[in-house]
Amino acid sequence: MGRVGQVTKRIVNINYLGGSHGAFLKYFVDKFSKLTPDITEMPFLSNGTSHSLKVQYSGMVERHTFEDMYGSPRNSYICPNKGEPQIVVTIDEKALMNFTRLAFTRKDDHELVSTTIDQQPLKNRVLLSDHFIKLYGQKFIDMYKIDIKDTKSVPYPVIRDLLKIIFLDTHQNRWLSSSRKILENIGEKTVCISLSEIWNTDLFMSKMKEVNDRLDLQLDLDEDAITIHKEFLEHRVNHSTWNRVFDIIESIKKKINTNCSQLDLVEQGYINAWLEKNHNFIQTPLTRNFFADTNEINEYIEYYPNHYKAMNPNMPTFNKIANPFYLWEKQK
Repeated sequence: MGRVGQVTKRIVNINYLGGSHGAFLKYFVDKFSKLTPDITEMPFLSNGTSHSLKVQYSGMVERHTFEDMYGSPRNSYICPNKGEPQIVVTIDEKALMNFTRLAFTRKDDHELVSTTIDQQPLKNRVLLSDHFIKLYGQKFIDMYKIDIKDTKSVPYPVIRDLLKIIFLDTHQNRWLSSSRKILENIGEKTVCISLSEIWNTDLFMSKMKEVNDRLDLQLDLDEDAITIHKEFLEHRVNHSTWNRVFDIIESIKKKINTNCSQLDLVEQGYINAWLEKNHNFIQTPLTRNFFADTNEINEYIEYYPNHYKAMNPNMPTFNKIANPFYLWEKQK
């Protein structure tokens, strides 16, 4: 929303998939461009979004989502306001784990309708949000014969398995697939920024310099801009454990014993996907409890029986050869 009574002219459009920080980018450009009035308010809410209604925006920076809240495309993944300067946020594979984790752990606000999965340790079940149920209801029927519209919750191993599938085949991942479609429609006056760049202060500031040079936004990229970006990172949900899952994977590789008891279900699903991608013929167990530590994970890999080893139906290829047991193909 622009200031009351102010006639505005757009200087740039911010285009993104929901949840990929389009609101923060709008705030950053609007605050630090010399073409717009100064902004004194901070945008951050307690759930980590930049959706504060207290911010007085100029109206000269617009943001648009490529999809509606149900994942259906808007304008065929084409940026609106053709011919105007555009910034496009893309979701890259490196950022997929933490983007997925944000999607399933970040709480609602006045704008965000979340897809939270609420772990309930005493019941060993996961309570599913209404929006999660709407988005994934049919998938649970197809994969597990569970109607989550009735149950409203599922056991731990079921949600962990779904998350593993989300991470296993990046070609089928809906967020990465949408990003590929977006990149097919990029115009000349467009600068793309990946989530990995948004989540790293040095990379972000470098990309903002490119935005500045190419789109002539007259951004004042001083120490205040760096401070605001670092504050944005600190407000992220899961910020304190952002790299935990990657540290666990390094421990597995180096055979250093590390406790896994604090990992959430998204992290557990990611590790199970990593194990299956990196160890031929091994499938992770569908059990209530996750591995206690990395020693247990390495024992599972080392002693996995030869007579159980077979082509993994979750993997599309093996040694670059099409997998005839691939479940996605069977579901078509």
